[in-house]
Amino acid sequence: MNAMNMPGFTADTSLYKTHGHYQAGRHAHHSPTPMIIPAIPRCENCEYILEQCENNGWRPRAVCNACAVGNCYEEPPMPNPFPDPFPPLPRF
Repeated sequence: MNAMNMPGFTADTSLYKTHGHYQAGRHAHHSPTPMIIPAIPRCENCEYILEQCENNGWRPRAVCNACAVGNCYEEPPMPNPFPDPFPPLPRF
């Protein structure tokens, strides 16, 4: 099984065999509370996000940095559901 050999890496050695099954050598990180991490946080959530960043060692770094420097997302205002169909008359 040397088909997956690359310099400094062998696919077979990155796995170990337990009870007839292969498993990865690293375990997934399990957070006590599940978190959904947005790509670009909403500005209204930045205060809460920054508190969580402080408690979690400033991780995830991208989201923490985005809120810290104000690189956040604000939703555009809702459009007027009843726009004026007749614009003002021109004045001469």
